[in-house]
Amino acid sequence: MSHMIPATSIAAASPPAVILFGRDERQRPHASCFASAEIAAAERAAVLMGMHVLTVCNDAHRSLAESLPRGRIFKSNKAFVPFVKLGIFDQLLAAAGQPNAPMPVRAAGKPAGTPPVGKGGHGGTDAPGGAGGASKPPFDWADITIGSLVLATTGGPQEGWFEAVVRYTKADAHFVLAWRDWPLEPEFSRQRNDLALLHPGTATVESEA
Repeated sequence: MSHMIPATSIAAASPPAVILFGRDERQRPHASCFASAEIAAAERAAVLMGMHVLTVCNDAHRSLAESLPRGRIFKSNKAFVPFVKLGIFDQLLAAAGQPNAPMPVRAAGKPAGTPPVGKGGHGGTDAPGGAGGASKPPFDWADITIGSLVLATTGGPQEGWFEAVVRYTKADAHFVLAWRDWPLEPEFSRQRNDLALLHPGTATVESEA
């Protein structure tokens, strides 16, 4: 993604030094680890996103950190912190001495900007998935349109797939999307064949943007 700072090979090979973790507005657990070169950036992201920080200082912490995905720092100074299993999250709470209380994974509020107002079928708040609308999984790739709930990666297929909402369309089967669970992050562009489909029976969700 163009707005993401790529992890360097040194950071990727370095042992985890700090863990960010917290719950989102739907109370789902998130956590990821960062190398020593990323500590300052990770701590800054934790403040912006309202997350807990656990410094890796013993074998138990290190074992937990190694079970987590590597986080990434966005140019917005926030971090990419994926979902984790509840059991691992409970271990993180215990290791950090934190109560199991609701805590948002990012600061409350809305983006400063709004998606471009569509012209000639390119978006707008009256479209599905617009303000107050619901995002729906398409039945086929050909059905992907404004408001569709699809899966996209943060980089390549090995980075993991996460829910995104189509904001508006471009020429040559390109789509501009926003992360469903990180709506404050900049929009991004993907081709149709770079997207994956959710099961058509997936429950619809109300757009947060």
